[in-house]
Amino acid sequence: MTSSSPIDPAREPWNLARRFACRLTDVLGDTLREVVVVGSASLGDWQAESDIDLVCVVERELDSRARDAVAPLHEKSREAHGHTIDAMYVTRDGLAKGPDALRSVVATVAGALHPESSDGPMNWPTWLNIVQCGVRVPLAEDGAMAVVEPGSAGFPIEEETAREGAIRFSRANLGQYWSNRIRLSEQIYLADGATHPVSAFEVEWMSLGPARLLATVRTGRIVSKSEGGELAAAQWPDFRPHLTRVLEARRGPDTGAAWSREDLERSLGLARLCVDLGTGT
Repeated sequence: MTSSSPIDPAREPWNLARRFACRLTDVLGDTLREVVVVGSASLGDWQAESDIDLVCVVERELDSRARDAVAPLHEKSREAHGHTIDAMYVTRDGLAKGPDALRSVVATVAGALHPESSDGPMNWPTWLNIVQCGVRVPLAEDGAMAVVEPGSAGFPIEEETAREGAIRFSRANLGQYWSNRIRLSEQIYLADGATHPVSAFEVEWMSLGPARLLATVRTGRIVSKSEGGELAAAQWPDFRPHLTRVLEARRGPDTGAAWSREDLERSLGLARLCVDLGTGT
């Protein structure tokens, strides 16, 4: 999404986001200034089991009373809406400063509220997601959802600054988190005597997670896991059959298909390639 074209409000993620924003307005009142959808829904990659990720711009930092009011909404979101709905609560001043200058924010992760979160969504890719393809949720009943325009009121983020930050973050994440995560996967699933069955999650995570970060390093865009896999398949034909199967499984119904050690080895080979290229090693 690259324009402020209208969003079909009947689609499930937008309908749920609007309903949840109404609940937030009920408990926060005028403290809540803006709500924008980020993550897989904003990137056109929302799946049946996906969560919904929000950035909520607030007039002032949430005090204990406000936190106590919003926490149950997130904790019970899967029960109430069929999907976990997470959010980061940040002031306009905090958005303008950027994540490097913020000590912490109020954020929920997997439905649990953290009063002083310093990771999770508090990173440059989230800032870039807002201005590149975030979807604004109207707080008025008659308002229309639309893609956020760079430089629009309510989101004081310089896109070039966010892009540079997202590239730095992606390089560091590949070199730190993903390098360690690859080794851990090898130890758990592929070491001599390993008995853990290879899961669909592990194959998908290792195939698509590093690929999307490499795409950001190379293009300066926030891409979904699926787009990251598509870009990798286009660049490396040897991995195309594997990635085609992974993407089909991600998008299709749960078929209970089994994944083998060889499948995971392919995923890890792709992950190592993305790490090497993304970090310049």
